[in-house]
Amino acid sequence: MPQPTSRSRWSLRGFTDAALWVGLFGALGLCGFTVAAFAGDRHWLPEVTTHFRPHYGILLSACVIIYAIASRCRVAAVLSVFALINIAFLVPRFVPHPVAPREATRLKLLLANVHTDNLNRTAIVELIQREQPDVVALLEINDAWLAALKPLTSSYPHIRSVPRSDNFGIVLLSRVPVSDLKTVYLTVAELPSIRATLTLADRQQISLLATHPLPPGSADGVLLRDQQLAAIARWSIAEPHPTVVLGDLNCTPWSPAFRTLLKTSALTDTGYGIAPTWPVKPWLLRVPLDHCLASSTLFVSEHRIGPDIGSDHFPIIVTLAAPAPAP
Repeated sequence: MPQPTSRSRWSLRGFTDAALWVGLFGALGLCGFTVAAFAGDRHWLPEVTTHFRPHYGILLSACVIIYAIASRCRVAAVLSVFALINIAFLVPRFVPHPVAPREATRLKLLLANVHTDNLNRTAIVELIQREQPDVVALLEINDAWLAALKPLTSSYPHIRSVPRSDNFGIVLLSRVPVSDLKTVYLTVAELPSIRATLTLADRQQISLLATHPLPPGSADGVLLRDQQLAAIARWSIAEPHPTVVLGDLNCTPWSPAFRTLLKTSALTDTGYGIAPTWPVKPWLLRVPLDHCLASSTLFVSEHRIGPDIGSDHFPIIVTLAAPAPAP
């Protein structure tokens, strides 16, 4: 008696259709996060979704290409709308900064959240010695970190440090002459920030603030972070000199908190592109949390991400140019 011919339950077309359906559910989830991000200024939970617009834009763009190739043109058209919404939020970070005048005085800055429990303390010391920045702001500093930074004291005679056992210690080091070097507490959270007035080689003065607000892990955390950002905005307006802010601000350029800070202050974003700084691992989740903000009268000559220093953050290295004031 002849045996029945066995049939394959799955064909290549079947696998493709199943994969497209699974992918569609994932894409719809990205569309949902895109919509939720518009409520980021109303509640702290949707505010979290605002930080990942680059991820939504990139992944949805990839979905558009896949569904277009698979001749699912209607699906591709709908997903392209959501991809473009996210891309529109990214575009301002890709507008080139104005070119600095050649004769302007340069100020090189280095910011790093070193991570309190990071035991690779020589990495940041070697980076500073290699880069030779004029001013260094380091976050999450404790007593052990301060001891590791002692080789830098001869090159950086102006130092203000507030070591803490939690993740909010801070230190500022400067080879540029400094006045009004103080520790300030901007909100009731009593997290230390460091304020300084720098005097450049051409006698220009710049007001600098190094700071580290609370992370937005709860409603209270978001409230206190936003209060600190509001205090930064007020400080920037009140200062008589051009201002610079260095800090892990615990928000991205696409969050409502960051946009409000720029709207209500005398500061501009010196960053360019996505430039993610956290987390080092897993790299797929990286977003830019570490920022240098500066007065519009200062030019951006350089803004780049530094190497892995063993922290959960990458450092940033920024060179600003200060044109000589008009006579």
